[in-house]
Amino acid sequence: MSRAIQTFEVSLKAFIVRDGRALLVREADSGFWELPGGRIDVGEEWDGHDRILAREIAEELGAAFRVEATDVAVTWTRRRPSDGVFQFIVGRVCHHAEGEPVLSAEHDALAWLGPGELSGLTFPTESGYAAALAELWRRVKACA
Repeated sequence: MSRAIQTFEVSLKAFIVRDGRALLVREADSGFWELPGGRIDVGEEWDGHDRILAREIAEELGAAFRVEATDVAVTWTRRRPSDGVFQFIVGRVCHHAEGEPVLSAEHDALAWLGPGELSGLTFPTESGYAAALAELWRRVKACA
């Protein structure tokens, strides 16, 4: 008996920490909160994750905003509400290096929040965002 194989888009997200707070952004189209970053584009299959993440950060938060990525990562899955596509997400712990974020049209709000300030945010119902953020905070504290 054959079984269906799930297909996923792969996204790289940045868990950017500055002064004990992480940067979250709100999607303009859905109103859901997420981490900055996005999909690996066609043609980037062999590029390093740091380069892809730097491109996504520049697109979403402006060219002057820079981060330093660490090797600490957490993975989770999200089902995009707009079209039902499954995304496999790799969230990398990053540290703010320079600049202030300037949002693109993709997001309509941003917030620097500590680990105890996430409960009021709305995440997609079919996602592992809340658990992933808790695990990212746990790993940040373990590395401190």
